[in-house]
Amino acid sequence: MRIAFQGRHGAYSESAALHLFGKNMETVPIDTFGELHKMVQNAEVDYAVIPMENSTAGSVWENYDLLLRYRLPIIGEIKIQIDHCLIALKGEKIETLTKVISHPQALEQCSGFFEKNPQIEKKPFFDTAGSVERIARKQLKGVGGIASAFAAEFYGLEVLKSPLANFPGANSTRFFAIQKEPVPIDRALHTKTSIAFIAGKNVPGALHACLGCFAKHDVDLIRIESRPKSGSPWEYVFYADFAGNPLQKNVEQALQELKTMAEVILLGSYARGENKGVEF
Repeated sequence: MRIAFQGRHGAYSESAALHLFGKNMETVPIDTFGELHKMVQNAEVDYAVIPMENSTAGSVWENYDLLLRYRLPIIGEIKIQIDHCLIALKGEKIETLTKVISHPQALEQCSGFFEKNPQIEKKPFFDTAGSVERIARKQLKGVGGIASAFAAEFYGLEVLKSPLANFPGANSTRFFAIQKEPVPIDRALHTKTSIAFIAGKNVPGALHACLGCFAKHDVDLIRIESRPKSGSPWEYVFYADFAGNPLQKNVEQALQELKTMAEVILLGSYARGENKGVEF
């Protein structure tokens, strides 16, 4: 079985994949989230693991848009504790660095370090582990990367500072597992559901009425946020996570009522994700 993840070996997404599917699976590093979704759709891989939300930097908007575009069902969830390290070639010190490269979210999660070290330029890169791989492959002097301690070990580099994030011990990322075909809903196992909905009419109280369906039928709405609707200026798609699944009577009733006033897309029902540490 093959599991795709965005980035390079040693990425947090790879650790999430191994937690979800076990270490006997083949992990496949992919450059972009768009390419990753296409590979799942074309059955080039069996599964993919995608980051959706970080506890300090917020949502990964691109993956919300891609979930709606490709409609690949969510089949699992996990939360990974993020322990960022400042990594560089052996012999480097913080004082010798002129630039640090990493994924934009990692740079944002470590913004306090750059405020204390304004002489160091921060430069976005496509992946955390990928930044460390590049430093090792190119032997870049004076350049640091932000990634996991495992990435430093994997690519033979040195950890200069750990922890590096603004809120050590309180930084985690939520990942979804997706595949091409939906799985049958298990009434007992699938304790969480994700949907997208688009209100039929943009009138006063429309969103209030949509959300009222969950309160009316005693469904615990865990999370909601909006994204622009492609091709429709100033119209929005709402993404929601709630406790339970459509086989439960109260959830079924809430969704039936919601469908009378909005287009509803079921993105997946799955077991609520556990909190895990980075592990390879």
